[in-house]
Amino acid sequence: MPEKPNPFEELDELIERMNREFSELSRTFEGGGVLAEIAVDVADTGDDIVVTADLPGFDESDIDLRAERDAVTLSAASDRETVADDAHYHRKERSHQSVSRRIPLPSEVDAESATASHTNGVLTVTLPKRDPDAAGGHEIDVE
Repeated sequence: MPEKPNPFEELDELIERMNREFSELSRTFEGGGVLAEIAVDVADTGDDIVVTADLPGFDESDIDLRAERDAVTLSAASDRETVADDAHYHRKERSHQSVSRRIPLPSEVDAESATASHTNGVLTVTLPKRDPDAAGGHEIDVE
């Protein structure tokens, strides 16, 4: 005699599927990724502006960084999939996460001389401040 289906098992699967759908829907409203906002610190060390951003789960190759005179724009996108060749899957879940943020800077910087490093999920961007005497134009003598 065939085994009767367990209605509670089907209900559990339905609830789990609804939770995933609501989770994906909430990410849409939060900005399209697992992280809705990138946590940053902006510090003035005297000669430099240092921006530190938390980007857990992203590799260096996932990060796009752009520096301007008055702001830094960073974005990161990552697709992850874990696959075992010798497994028989009943379910296989993938993840996609993306974040983006434009960070205004407290003073103008030399964007071309900026440097960045990424260690243990923390991005550090060092932006040398612009020399106030060279901040655009040159002096014109009036005769």
